[in-house]
Amino acid sequence: MRLLVLAVLLSVVVSHPSEAKRMNIYGETLVTDITPESGAMWTRVNHQAPLYPIELAKARMAGCTVLSFDVVESGKAENIQTVISIPHTKISRHAKSIVSQWQWQTDQTPTAKESHTVRLDFCLGLESTEKTQQACAKQVQLPCE
Repeated sequence: MRLLVLAVLLSVVVSHPSEAKRMNIYGETLVTDITPESGAMWTRVNHQAPLYPIELAKARMAGCTVLSFDVVESGKAENIQTVISIPHTKISRHAKSIVSQWQWQTDQTPTAKESHTVRLDFCLGLESTEKTQQACAKQVQLPCE
């Protein structure tokens, strides 16, 4: 009897491979500067889109978060605070990690910290990179609330 049950289980596992192994997931992260709108003393050194966090992709988690922070004389972001994070605080944690790694530069002599607010959109898709980018461009237009 044990051998029969083992044989049936083995045939099910071999004939039905895991669906997760065959599924592609496409992630897109977009950054939108909210404030300052113009005349900022500090600008981000690298404007390349951040990589989608692996932990969020594995959890199939998408959403948006708005962060406020100060850029200080060293060119680093400090005092990073979550204004809003939808749908989960995990997204906020990853967004804070991304912002904390950014380098900032200025052509002026920095005299004081400068406050910034940014929105990060984390988008997932199952079809293609292009479709995910299109969906993310639409998501950015929606309120993050």
